[in-house]
Amino acid sequence: MDASLRRTFAIYIFAFAVFFASRPISDGDFWFHLKTGEYITQTGVIPKTDPFSSSHRGAPWIAHGWLSGLIFYVVYSKLGFNALIFIFALLAALAFWIVFKRCRSHFYISGFATLLGVWTVLPTIGVRPRVFSLLLASVYLAVLTRYARGREGARVWWLVPLMVLWVNLHGGFFIGLGLIGLVILGIPLDALASGEKLRPLWPRLRTLGFLFIACALAGLLNPYGLGMYAEALSIMRSPVYQEVVVDWLSPDFHQTDLLPLLLLMLLTIAAMALSPRRVRPSELLLFIATLYSTLKTQRNLAIFALVAVPIFAKYFQNWLESSPFRRPFMRTDPRAASWKTTTFSLALLLGLLPFAAKLRATVYAEPTQEKMTVPVKAVAYLKEKGITGTTFTNPNIWGGYLIWASPANPVYIDGRGLFREEFVKEYVKIITGTADWRGPFERYNVAIVLIKPQSLLARQLAQSADWEEIYADEMSVVFRRRI
Repeated sequence: MDASLRRTFAIYIFAFAVFFASRPISDGDFWFHLKTGEYITQTGVIPKTDPFSSSHRGAPWIAHGWLSGLIFYVVYSKLGFNALIFIFALLAALAFWIVFKRCRSHFYISGFATLLGVWTVLPTIGVRPRVFSLLLASVYLAVLTRYARGREGARVWWLVPLMVLWVNLHGGFFIGLGLIGLVILGIPLDALASGEKLRPLWPRLRTLGFLFIACALAGLLNPYGLGMYAEALSIMRSPVYQEVVVDWLSPDFHQTDLLPLLLLMLLTIAAMALSPRRVRPSELLLFIATLYSTLKTQRNLAIFALVAVPIFAKYFQNWLESSPFRRPFMRTDPRAASWKTTTFSLALLLGLLPFAAKLRATVYAEPTQEKMTVPVKAVAYLKEKGITGTTFTNPNIWGGYLIWASPANPVYIDGRGLFREEFVKEYVKIITGTADWRGPFERYNVAIVLIKPQSLLARQLAQSADWEEIYADEMSVVFRRRI
């Protein structure tokens, strides 16, 4: 493949990555991040107590991702929702463009592996702060793996200011520290496996040790100091999050959205097993560590994809070169081109046109409540009729939308991590019917309930003489306490 065709094919891979990563705004947490950005813009203050809920107003709140919320609001206020969708698709595609450049294989294999990686992370991306973690983790991996092989020098220290940015963008900044630690372990493992002495490695290991300390200290440069670490650790250890929040559950491979993850896992394991070249211990360590973290909680699948894609591409290439199928995938003279390669590349590029048209008609179309998965119509009704008061929502991610769209209806609970564990457990018992809702509703002066029509609580409220149904549509039903 000559240089011009390689560039064309690379552009195609990036364009398809952008198209794949273009997701409608459907994350419930987006809305409270957007409201946080508006709050910071209007007050000039980063919140340290809760200004949004009714049940916990004034309670200490660590707004991890506050900088992401500010970016959300600035872009939205100037350019609208579609600009946000496009920008975050670009950021996700850039993360995998870096992965694509790390793949040491034939361009077609690298392209397939990269797009499989993008397909794998679709359930976790969109207009979300974690896209910043995806991009920064990709940068960390690229810099650290090059340094581990002796190809980087002072550039590795750029990871320190990036950590300052990361800790203010998303609570996933711990990933950066974890990656440094895994690379520190991987370097001596590679040396031992190849029979090298460890003494010459000491300068690199010492530098990485100082880098780890510098990045850990850089993580303190945020509005909450050490509290940001405490908050992240508290959420990671919380049994409520791990038992209730879908993102924190182990992956359920019966869900079609997670089949690409399963495919990437199996293909990477098969490629390593079939390759005639032995897998580097450092690569195996990264693979096993990120695989374990993904099987424990599916929100980590994005980091697994960043690690697995280059490993799959490399060892699949090694296997192909030793197989009868090797000829079309040999790494050939870059000056050599063929009409077949040209035709194939052009055909792939033409495939972008219907994809672009489909995105224009769906992802970039006028937002609807079905696409955003929040009760737009019910909230519009409350605002139109001037119906206000403490509002209980089900599921709790709708609370984020209420925070943004109807501040006059302070929420009972939402998707933020500030709510006490006992309070969240009580909420779960209410919506599952294992606890009486009357006591908590009286205690927190709940005046409005906005929930799904088919829920158990909706049936219970419909039978109560103290509550009346005032609105219903295909997504939600609204009850108001009788005066």
